[in-house]
Amino acid sequence: MLRLVSASEHEPDIARRAHRRQAERAASLGARLRPGETVVAHQGAIMVTDHRLLFAWDLPASGWHSDAISFEEITGWSLGRRHDGRPMLRLEHPTHIRTEHVPAHHVLRFSWGNAEGGVRHDDITLTFAGKRDRAFLAAMDHLQRIDVARGEDFVVAPAGTREERTRDHTYLTSDAP
Repeated sequence: MLRLVSASEHEPDIARRAHRRQAERAASLGARLRPGETVVAHQGAIMVTDHRLLFAWDLPASGWHSDAISFEEITGWSLGRRHDGRPMLRLEHPTHIRTEHVPAHHVLRFSWGNAEGGVRHDDITLTFAGKRDRAFLAAMDHLQRIDVARGEDFVVAPAGTREERTRDHTYLTSDAP
């Protein structure tokens, strides 16, 4: 038997979990701060200090992970935007190893399973909430002041048009009351 539940009954619990996750993420980033380092801006999973960009990501099995790229490490950068207009920064840097979800098993060309492992990266693309995002503005300010080559602007958009993406989908409907 179905029971109707008001969304407001669960909202405090959802909000509590969201605030706890935000606090965990902020603590993960804060733990990476060096003595005397000043936070210029912090928005979501990105923290900009006077010397570095720190960012965090969550892996279900092991929690929050973070990495930091100093402004001196950046060898190139590009400004981008998502299809909905949110800004992005692609930063090129020397190789960093970041913990990510990887397949647990490999046989011939097949891979499967859940594991975590170190993955080599020589760039990072950071997405921001909007053009007025404090971390985006602080990062852009630092990037424009340092002498590093700016690459070509880019756009990340879904392939094809909306009509092409939705044309082959079948939607189930019911005439029952």
